Amino acid sequence: MTASATAAAPPLAPVSLGTRLGGAGWAFLAPAILLMAVVYIAPLFDSVAISFHPNTPQGIDRSTWILGNYVRLIDDYYLGVLIRTVRISVVIMLVSVLLAYPVALWMAELSPQAQTWAILVYMSPWLVNTVVKSFGWTLLLGNRGVINTALQGLGITDAPIRLMLNEFGIVVGLVPGHFLFVLLPLWAALKGIDGNLRWAAMTLGARPWTVFLRITLPLTLPALLAGAIINFTMNMAAFAAPALLGGTRARVLSFVAYQVNLEELNWPFGGALAVAMLAITLSFVALAQWVGRRLR
Repeated sequence: MTASATAAAPPLAPVSLGTRLGGAGWAFLAPAILLMAVVYIAPLFDSVAISFHPNTPQGIDRSTWILGNYVRLIDDYYLGVLIRTVRISVVIMLVSVLLAYPVALWMAELSPQAQTWAILVYMSPWLVNTVVKSFGWTLLLGNRGVINTALQGLGITDAPIRLMLNEFGIVVGLVPGHFLFVLLPLWAALKGIDGNLRWAAMTLGARPWTVFLRITLPLTLPALLAGAIINFTMNMAAFAAPALLGGTRARVLSFVAYQVNLEELNWPFGGALAVAMLAITLSFVALAQWVGRRLR
C-alpha cells in the first residue's frame, strides 16, 4: 500500500465500550441500575406521590389528592426557610469560587509531588466527621470562644460578637469542606491548558490580566461551573453543620425537613419540602448550564 493511499484512508470511527462488550455491557450495568432504582428512584417517586395526599391521624390518605402541602410552602415561615437556604447556598458557592480560583492557579504551577501534598491538605477536612468539625467551630466562634476572647482581651470589643447561631456561622462552617469541590475541577482544567497558548499571547503583547480573561478563564469556565453546581447542591443538602452552627435563628430546609418527617411524622408535607428542594437545585443546574452555553 502506498503512502498516499494510507494518507487518504478515512479515520476509523471510535467504538464505544458498550459496543465492544455487546450484551455483556448491560450485564455489568444491571446491578448498579437495579440498586439506583430500588434505593433512589422508587423512594423519590413515592415522595412525589405522597406529597399530593393529606396527612391524617390514621396515616396518609392515599385516596384523596390535594395541593395543600404545596400551598403551605408559601407560608411566611417555610418561604423564609426556602429563601434563607438558597441565600446561604449561593453565598457559600461564591465564597468557594473566589477562594478556589487563586488556589487552583497556584497549585497548577507546583511540582507534581507538591501538588499531591497540596491536594491532601485541602482534602483533610473530609477526614474529620462533620459533627466533630462543627463542635470545633463552636470553640472558635462561640461567645466565649477563642476569637471573642482574643478580641475582648485586646480591647477591640467590649462584648462578644455573635459569630455563630446565625447565617455567618453556617457559611464559615461549610466553606472549608465544600470549597474542595470547586478547587479540584479547576485544578484539573488548569493543568490541561497548553502553556504555549499563554506564552503566545504574552509574546504578542498581551498583559497577564488580559491573558487570564481571554484564555485562562474561558478554558476553565466549564470546570468552574461544574464545581459551582456540585458546591451549591451540597450546600442545599447540608444538615449537621447548619443545625449546630445556625441554631434556631437560621433554620435551613434540610433541618426543617428532618423535623417534619421524623418529629411531626408528616410525610406528605415532608415530600413537598423534598420536591421543593429538588426543584430549586435542578433549576440552578439548568441556569448554570444555560450560562455556560451563553458564555462559550
